[in-house]
Amino acid sequence: MKFEDTMQSAERRNFLKLASAGAFTAAIVAGAGGVLWSSEAAAQTAKEEADREAAADHIMTIATAYVLGASRSYPILQRDFKENIQNATNGKVYVKLAPGGQLGAGGALVQKVQSGTIQVAQHSISNFAPFAPAADLINLPYFCGSNQRFVNLVNSDAWKSQVHPKVEEKGFKPLFYIVIDPRVVAVRKGGNAVITPKDLAGVKFRVPGSEMLQQYYRMVGANPTPVAWGETPSAIKQGVA
Repeated sequence: MKFEDTMQSAERRNFLKLASAGAFTAAIVAGAGGVLWSSEAAAQTAKEEADREAAADHIMTIATAYVLGASRSYPILQRDFKENIQNATNGKVYVKLAPGGQLGAGGALVQKVQSGTIQVAQHSISNFAPFAPAADLINLPYFCGSNQRFVNLVNSDAWKSQVHPKVEEKGFKPLFYIVIDPRVVAVRKGGNAVITPKDLAGVKFRVPGSEMLQQYYRMVGANPTPVAWGETPSAIKQGVA
């Protein structure tokens, strides 16, 4: 076995060992620090994380459906968020990470924030819209255009003064917005290509909870069906979408 393969196997073993013991946040931190190759170093990281949690006055859990390593932004975002909060509060707040859909996805995570089960959730605005309809404005097709225009909008005084108060009335506090490119249309294998909106006429189309998106697809002649992201593969197989 090559040295590189041995290293990777050790890292996988230590990551799974930490995660299975309930120290998922420690496993993530150890991975970020590049110490998963060493059982001793990984164990030390786990102890340090446990000590930080025990010393904190408050525990904040941030949950997301995205797995670590799925893209450049999500893993880094979660780890940086954790470090920034812990540093800014001088350790009074300890941040636990729950990626990969451990606690649910989309609307299920929003409900957990609403009920106080978790403190922070990362999800699309489309799935958030049913809980705070004012935010659904962002889902108007072609409204933002480029990524920079999206950033300009959600950081504008107008957005913060007109939309944020309505979101807060529903019991939520927007922390930040992530740029992950515009929403796109995907069709099942063998389906007709969608080049213009008229190509969607009669198509059973899976949409998230956004009423704005549902209304748009009705306008172009599609048959929008709200389906949770986790149920989308089976819905497509069954012909629901």
